[in-house]
Amino acid sequence: MKLDNLSTRVTRRMRGETTRWRWQWLRYWRPNTESGRLMAMVESVLLPVLVLWLGWKLRPDDPLGAHAGFPWAWFGPWLIAVRYGAGYGLFGVAFYAAFWKFGPLLFGTVPAESFPAEFFLGGMLMTLILGEFGAAFRNRQVLHREVTKDLTARLERTKRRLFVIKEALSTLEQELTDRPMTLRDALLDLRRTFTFQGNRRALPAPDAVPGLPAPRPLPDPRAFLQLLSQSCRLVEAGIFVREITPQGLQWRLAASLGQTLPALDPAEVLINRILETHQSVHIAQTHLGETDGNPWVFAAPLRLDEYDEVDALLAVHTMPFMSFEENNLQRLQVLCASYLDFSQLELSVEDVRSAWVQAPISLQQEWAQLSELGQNFKLHSYCAVWSGQGRVSDDVLAEFAGLQPVESSTWTLKGRGGKPALVVLLPLLSSAGLANYRRDMVTLLGQILGRSNQRPDQAFDLDFLEVAGPSGFLELRRLLASAAADRPSTPPMAERP
Repeated sequence: MKLDNLSTRVTRRMRGETTRWRWQWLRYWRPNTESGRLMAMVESVLLPVLVLWLGWKLRPDDPLGAHAGFPWAWFGPWLIAVRYGAGYGLFGVAFYAAFWKFGPLLFGTVPAESFPAEFFLGGMLMTLILGEFGAAFRNRQVLHREVTKDLTARLERTKRRLFVIKEALSTLEQELTDRPMTLRDALLDLRRTFTFQGNRRALPAPDAVPGLPAPRPLPDPRAFLQLLSQSCRLVEAGIFVREITPQGLQWRLAASLGQTLPALDPAEVLINRILETHQSVHIAQTHLGETDGNPWVFAAPLRLDEYDEVDALLAVHTMPFMSFEENNLQRLQVLCASYLDFSQLELSVEDVRSAWVQAPISLQQEWAQLSELGQNFKLHSYCAVWSGQGRVSDDVLAEFAGLQPVESSTWTLKGRGGKPALVVLLPLLSSAGLANYRRDMVTLLGQILGRSNQRPDQAFDLDFLEVAGPSGFLELRRLLASAAADRPSTPPMAERP
């Protein structure tokens, strides 16, 4: 009886898979945002020709179906308009009009009757309407993909933070004699190393080859290798950067640990795997453990370029045998992933940093990332600045910062006259959401200050700024640094509770 049920389930599943693949081809004609212009032009030519050929085979005297009960021939331009836009669909309309004019001459048939203007006008209007629907769908698809990409990146960072919390709270953690620091200490050291200070010297960029794009420097690779050596017990390792030279793409050794390292070959198993998957790999994994002659035991990406290709990576040549235990490998992966996040955010933060050098680096990076989303995809984000007026205790400010929305980011800075100010970044927020945020936060602030018989308008000023590149960041700096008497008139976006 059990075997009969199992056979029934397997047969039903195979039948469902067959049906799904049978109708899978229909998804091909949905609006497309990734095909190239050449492919769109080829399809916009082939499909109307195919439809016209089928119409000629079925009805040689009326291939366009002008006298049929339904204009089936228009499905060629309509499908192209939905898939690529009205411009490509209008090519099919023009092709049909040319066929009506010159078809009798080419095939030696009797010239057709007068030009059916109503037939072609209706087909052209329907092509334009379907093209607009396809364009709207493609725009929504692009916005959805970018929002999903941003949320996925935030989820990955949250998962790594949860792993750090799990290890920190574990009661079974034991300090080994040759392990000088825990993961928490290593992450704090990494954060202190890369926290930007106003008097910190910029790292020199590699020499540029004339006629080739200038290479971008990595954020302090030697300090990162030293940190990995102390935390994860690396013996010999190197950080390699991909560069464009007159001889082609080459991998240059940017920083090394230990003795002379072998040259990096992208065809090696570990290196080729991270170039394809963008994930860290090591020889302890089952599908890589039997590789012979591999000089590397661990590899991880450290930076991706604008085309999502790895252009900087860590390659470990020698590690003690006892270092290949699960906790140490996870620690190494988390540190490399944190460095990858930092280096990716640093690619777009230079313009924002020039507007306010002394700002916290996390605020600079978050502002630059949200500004890029707003500039490229019109996804607006806002910054709320709660400036202290009178006596505001640190406990009240910390409690109020903890009540901010989950998706927001907060910083406690010095405002006008040295008084504390709370800066809150609100990502991907509409005007209605901004009004709801103001109403809810003023209510919560009134409940907190009500314990000391204070009113919100006597304790804080509230200003809203749109996150808009270096100009908005400079306005935030002026808002925090300006005195109450010298403060300019409030812009239209600014509001007060």
